[in-house]
Amino acid sequence: MANFDDMAHLEERMTERIMGRIAAIGACAAALASFAVAVPAIAQDSVEQADNITIEEVIVTARKREERAIDTPVAVSVMTEEDLDRYYTRNLTELSQRVPGLEVIHGAGGGAGGNITIRGIGKPPGTADYGIDAPVSLIIDGMPFSRNHMIMTGFFDSEAVEVLKGPQALYFGKNSPAGVIAIRSKSPEVGGEMEGFVRASYEFVTEDPAIEAGLSLPVGDTLAFRLAARGQDMKGGWLDNVAEPLDLSTPGLYPGTGWSTRGASYDEYPAQKQVVVRFTTVFEPNERFNATLKNFRSYTKRNDAGTTVLYACADGPGAHPTHLGIWADPTQTCPDDRARLERTGPLLPVEVATSLPYVSGDARFHYKLAQYVHTLQMNLDLENFTLSSATGYWDYRHREYTNYGYTSWGIVASKQGESGEAFTQEVRLASDFDGPANFTVGAFYENGERRLNAGTQLVPAGFFLILGFPVSPMPWTGPGPNNGTYINYHQIWDNDVESFSLFGSVDWQVSERLEISGGLRWTEEDRSAIGGNVFENSSFFGFSPAGYVYNPSDKSNNVSPEVTLAYDLTDDVMTYLAYKTGFQSAGISNPGTVSDLRSLPVDVQNDTLIFDETTIEGFEAGLKGTFLEGRVRADLAAFWYEAKDLQVGIFNSNTTSFTLQNAAVAHNWGFEANAIAQATEGLQLRLSGQYNHLEYDEWEDAGCHPVDGAVANKPTTGPGCHIGPDGAAIQDLSGVRYGNAPLQVNVGFTYDWMLANDWRLSFDWDTIHHSKGKRVLNQPFTEVPSRTVTHVGATLRQGGGNWEARLICSNCFNEVYVQSIGNRPLAKINAGVRGDMTAQVAPPRLVTLQATYSF
Repeated sequence: MANFDDMAHLEERMTERIMGRIAAIGACAAALASFAVAVPAIAQDSVEQADNITIEEVIVTARKREERAIDTPVAVSVMTEEDLDRYYTRNLTELSQRVPGLEVIHGAGGGAGGNITIRGIGKPPGTADYGIDAPVSLIIDGMPFSRNHMIMTGFFDSEAVEVLKGPQALYFGKNSPAGVIAIRSKSPEVGGEMEGFVRASYEFVTEDPAIEAGLSLPVGDTLAFRLAARGQDMKGGWLDNVAEPLDLSTPGLYPGTGWSTRGASYDEYPAQKQVVVRFTTVFEPNERFNATLKNFRSYTKRNDAGTTVLYACADGPGAHPTHLGIWADPTQTCPDDRARLERTGPLLPVEVATSLPYVSGDARFHYKLAQYVHTLQMNLDLENFTLSSATGYWDYRHREYTNYGYTSWGIVASKQGESGEAFTQEVRLASDFDGPANFTVGAFYENGERRLNAGTQLVPAGFFLILGFPVSPMPWTGPGPNNGTYINYHQIWDNDVESFSLFGSVDWQVSERLEISGGLRWTEEDRSAIGGNVFENSSFFGFSPAGYVYNPSDKSNNVSPEVTLAYDLTDDVMTYLAYKTGFQSAGISNPGTVSDLRSLPVDVQNDTLIFDETTIEGFEAGLKGTFLEGRVRADLAAFWYEAKDLQVGIFNSNTTSFTLQNAAVAHNWGFEANAIAQATEGLQLRLSGQYNHLEYDEWEDAGCHPVDGAVANKPTTGPGCHIGPDGAAIQDLSGVRYGNAPLQVNVGFTYDWMLANDWRLSFDWDTIHHSKGKRVLNQPFTEVPSRTVTHVGATLRQGGGNWEARLICSNCFNEVYVQSIGNRPLAKINAGVRGDMTAQVAPPRLVTLQATYSF
């Protein structure tokens, strides 16, 4: 029988859930009602002044063909070139501040570059396993990317960004169960005129000058070229490096050496240097054929990796973060569950730093990313058919060297990275008959390979003496390149993936108003990996020995059907109902540390490193269109999806290892709304919002989070952390909610008015609010706090001329907020209470002055 405390707690949770839902629904309803009342009133007042005011039509390619956004039975948010430039959007992470329901985070320590979340669905929070692909597919000029290194790539000269929400397997294939972000860069016009721009900008907080330019050059009647480039040379940053020199000899980290850390590796993060170049060729020899070739090159360098900062301590506010529960960092005290714009990046002793693989010189921290992308899109008109081809090739190299311990001791140091290449090819044949039915069929092929290379130090030499070892095994002495090294292990993983899919869809115009469309995609994927530790010097921790190789492989098949009914209420208003499915690829773990699995049979060893695919199915209904004679464009959508074998990650901060699990069943339901209104000739109003509810339906054998996992005498029954039948520590998370910010709302406006001599001045304001998030694996203090962020801008432009000046204030009220919260590696943990914690912090107020000359 449950005791009164349990019953009271349950009642409190249920009340909180109900009130939260009521508040969320009420807030959205009130906002939409206010918007609906205000717009007609304003519009009516101004109707005599400007009868021809309408919202600009938006064209999307959500179904692999150009059509009006209001005619597409897909929940899609579109950012036009004007929207992107409004607040100087220059990388994908900034889209989190623009589009409700979308969160983009750059991650350090693996994780394939970062995390993209749509409607709360993304990679498992805190998961830095290189083996997992993203559940949001990133499409750039027709090429799909399952790795998120493109998050940090320079983002400019773009025509539009489309955020497609919900499963998109039919048109975009694997790894799109949460949605798709599709980016279209600008292309030149064959037979057009020469045109271009030059733009210079300066951000004052980070001392960040940047220049970008684009030039389109038609050549004859069949060719056109466009060259676009961007350069950035940031001098400062927005995160202060607070690392201070520390004696490492006297406290016993490196006894008898006389060594000390050398202070801060840099002053401010990120001090980004970036060069991006894109060259586009368009060839149109006749009216039936066209080809677009894009060659893209980017290089990014930062003085550290990621935006992770100290967030809280096991011993509470004012305490010191403590490495291994032994060495407290006297240079830092913990805040009270809030972020400070401070990061700890100490320079290690030269003797330790240069013993890491591929580290030399003064061994300063860094993040480097080089990428080459080549895409070729071709279309051939065959009268009643269009044959299309999209070819892509991506070559990338990522390296980062940083302190994953986030203390001035600088112990958890690693230089790691991923390099690889991918080739993709898609062919589509689409009909264009005059009759009621048309179809699309196609095939897709992908071949990719990538390598993880990571050498890591987890503990200092003195740790082994504390444990009672007569002699520390650090530094390691012996033949070969690792002689004298202080690392604990060095792992390498080579991964290969080959994927093939066939897809087809049919659009049937049942009547003038009703259309039924549907189809399916069949996918087969082969994955294999070979890897392990090439060096290991700490078998005490249970790491796999040097030279022992694992070679897991997996083959999977998936069929993803989709059916949509669309009904046109008018020529400009459409409603739809869709059944949709999707999946996220199975994978092979490339864990942070490779455990010794030799006691298991070989097939079980390899199977331990394989995690299953996630499948999603559900329903979506929506209404979209233009209203009030084209003055208002709006859309509403409601959705319900169920995920099976949801991929979830668990980080063990005591061993710095990641475990990937498949949650049995989870569901996600919610609703969203977007509206934009041209209230008067000069006033545009914007409103959008989303509420989503994510919950584990069945997950009785979830792994325990580190705080509860550290409890010595665990019970044998749950639902809390307990010892399961197979001897592992598990918890029952059935019925537990998860995810960040259930409610997100964005409100904004632009006011434009005429000045003297044909000059115009416009003022922009957008505020986006995120509600409080939910716990990660039910661990206390991991809920991301609520936040409200406001962006303001002013633009002065020459009405019929070439010049434009813009002043942009991002996060103008200087909201210091975090986007995720996790456990600090090898931290102190007060079992069952809490441990040292870190968080990924977002940029503070940034002020940019920009000047543009167009011709």
